[in-house]
Amino acid sequence: MAFKGSLSSPDLSREVHLEIFTNERCEIKASPEIASDFPIACSKVEAALKEAVDIVSRGNSIRVMRASRILEYLRDLSTPHEVNRMVIVTLCDIVLDLLITEKLAKFTTRRQDLEHESIGAKIGMLKQRIPVYKEQAMRDIRNLRNKVAHGGATTALTEAEFAKNATEDIFDTF
Repeated sequence: MAFKGSLSSPDLSREVHLEIFTNERCEIKASPEIASDFPIACSKVEAALKEAVDIVSRGNSIRVMRASRILEYLRDLSTPHEVNRMVIVTLCDIVLDLLITEKLAKFTTRRQDLEHESIGAKIGMLKQRIPVYKEQAMRDIRNLRNKVAHGGATTALTEAEFAKNATEDIFDTF
């Protein structure tokens, strides 16, 4: 067995037990007393399983590899230069969009959802399935990027450092 866990929720009258085996077999065990609550548990288990598969396979994703390469480039940009700070914020936004799109791809195959939606809309769709780590930081970075892209505003040193640090943290927990 590779993983054994339980799911408890205020929505459920009892725990649901989950066992995942190394031979890719998955078994969900639930007490008969929660038969009426079981559809709620199944949707949560499905989301958890998709997230687990995502974590295991994240190294194979083109989006994640691109995000990693962009982050490598970002680390070498010096923040004292005004243009570099603007580039940092813009590239951080791209990295976060790649990561959110990759996670969302585990739940939908609609190209419209993955390619034509804003990062805010993608976060909203993803939140319906799983918790989103540092959602507000992602939204703040998008706002900083919009100031640069649409208004030509410069980025303060603290804003660039915030964007860089938050993006690296989000990538590391991805």
